Amino acid sequence: MNLSKKTDSGPAMAAVFASQDTAVGAVVLHRTAELHGDLSAVFMARVWTRTTLGAMRWAGDIDRAVETASRLVDNALRHGTPDNIPVDQRRISLSAALTDLGALVLDVPDLTPAFPDFDAAVRGERGRGLWTIARLGVRIAWFLPHEGDGKTVRAVIPLLVPCSSLPAHHR
Repeated sequence: MNLSKKTDSGPAMAAVFASQDTAVGAVVLHRTAELHGDLSAVFMARVWTRTTLGAMRWAGDIDRAVETASRLVDNALRHGTPDNIPVDQRRISLSAALTDLGALVLDVPDLTPAFPDFDAAVRGERGRGLWTIARLGVRIAWFLPHEGDGKTVRAVIPLLVPCSSLPAHHR
């Protein structure tokens, strides 16, 4: 992982990452959706994630990915969208990338460049969105983009091999 600059949020995994550096392999396939910046975005994130991951033929846990994407989008709507932007002009971007190691990387940028309570949010002390994602076994981080304003919240879901596909002596 290329950590070129720490932010001031404490020990959380908050750093400026190289855009293709996922710590779980090189990106081999990438898709992005732009959603309206209202509550319909949460539903649309669920639909888009399920459809896109099926089309990408990702072999991972799609239900876990759908839950993760919807919670990231919900958090971006609630905490990352400045009030001075009219609702009809708000947009949320959701990206899904597959790595050569089979991991799924979900990125949701927003316009707020700080995340001072990131660690507390992941522990469930500041809402339940990121805590729920962490409880699903998803690695969560945030970073500042190389260009532009705001931050990106990233969730990495490793490809899990179902126990039924393992040889009996490994179960």
